[in-house]
Amino acid sequence: MKRILSTILLSFWTVASFAQLKIKQILVDGKVVNMKQKIVLSPTNNDLLFEFEKPNTTASIFYYRLPKLSEKWTQSFYPSAHYQNLSGGKYTFQIFEQSPNHKSRTETLTFEVKEAFWQKSWFWPSIIIYALMVLGIGIYLFSLYDFRQKLKMQYVRNQIASDLHDEVGSNLNSIAIFVELLKKKMPHAPPELMSLLGKITDNSEETVSLMRDTVWAINPDNDSTEKLLEKMESFGIEMLSSKGVAFDFENLLDIKKSHFPMEQRRNIYLIFKEAINNIAKHAEATKVTCRLFSENGNNYIEITDNGHGFDPEETFEGNGLKNFKFRSEDDDIRVIIHSEINKGTKVRIEIFE
Repeated sequence: MKRILSTILLSFWTVASFAQLKIKQILVDGKVVNMKQKIVLSPTNNDLLFEFEKPNTTASIFYYRLPKLSEKWTQSFYPSAHYQNLSGGKYTFQIFEQSPNHKSRTETLTFEVKEAFWQKSWFWPSIIIYALMVLGIGIYLFSLYDFRQKLKMQYVRNQIASDLHDEVGSNLNSIAIFVELLKKKMPHAPPELMSLLGKITDNSEETVSLMRDTVWAINPDNDSTEKLLEKMESFGIEMLSSKGVAFDFENLLDIKKSHFPMEQRRNIYLIFKEAINNIAKHAEATKVTCRLFSENGNNYIEITDNGHGFDPEETFEGNGLKNFKFRSEDDDIRVIIHSEINKGTKVRIEIFE
């Protein structure tokens, strides 16, 4: 009988406890919310406090959770629960009280937090699309500016090439013509004067030739490795064939991958031209080979002849080889000359990327 009576009393105590366990009030940013109406919080309401009435049972322990935020029950000896900065969505707040001998039923409250615009599903994709658009516009404007600068540079280069060819070239040719006329008017001039006039003519012709090479390099139409190789082969054949020298031009370069800037292209051609001129004038060779190839990421040009060779230390100044040194002073080009008496000469042009 005592056991039945204690069970009835325990059940009554439990029901009484549940009746007392309830949410007392809700405070949003310190202000009380009417719980009789649907609770909807704005995105800027970032401080939420639940207060609930504590049963008279002093040994009770409170547990609460917000399932969408965390499935774990939080223990608290104080009749309140505090949350901040909740993201948008619907929530169900749950509490229960644990007595020494029994768990009470769960008390729940449903509320909603409106989504901020930065929490909506379209926000970050829109930001990414906007950033890509800004990046695309930036790239387009930069490309347009770069294209206009290149057009302006091509116009300037065309203008310089035209002025050199028309004005400077014409004046140099006039000097050579005037010198020849002067020779004819002075048939009995002293040999020293005739020699001086001959040097003026030679220098004028050499300057005209150098100017033509410079005009060729400046002209935007020649901005390709293919044009450079064509000019090199054409010059080699023209210069050496007149001397009865066989010329073999072997190109192993990948034209699509090998690109030389304007100044580098000009120096390469002038070094090649100097080498061919020296062979035609001094080597007395019967065969010349020009081989172009790539190795370890760099490009190389080797010009080999079977002439009588020379001693570079003794004849460097006298054979005009100082031009090689002058042309190869840049960090991206190096000229190596190997020659032996009666064994020919090899000029190796190393072009660094």
